[in-house]
Amino acid sequence: MTKEVMDILSPTLGEDLAKDIIAHRRGKKCPLTARGAKSLLREYEATGNAVLAAEEHLNRGWQGFKAEWVMKGKNFHDPNNPMPRQQSREEYIRDAIRRNNDDWEGSSDRRVNNLIKLAVAK
Repeated sequence: MTKEVMDILSPTLGEDLAKDIIAHRRGKKCPLTARGAKSLLREYEATGNAVLAAEEHLNRGWQGFKAEWVMKGKNFHDPNNPMPRQQSREEYIRDAIRRNNDDWEGSSDRRVNNLIKLAVAK
């Protein structure tokens, strides 16, 4: 079975990377079949660079692989993911200035509103 899987993966990925993929799947206790190898290779090729996709698959320790997982792009934000989206330095400074201005302007308005509410309550 492994020879058949190697024959499917190695022309595109190279022999070493194909062996690593097979060993990785074996380590996950999910051996790679010929059908699975064809499907996996199809997903790798859908990313545009099969070798980089296979390396990403191994680096992340995934059992399976979908092209859409790595094609989401930088602007994708998953609300269930605790890792925040990375900001550029310019974006960070712009947001910090906006938050500072909101706090500065908002604090005096809050004080006036609280004074008015206290005056009306009496």
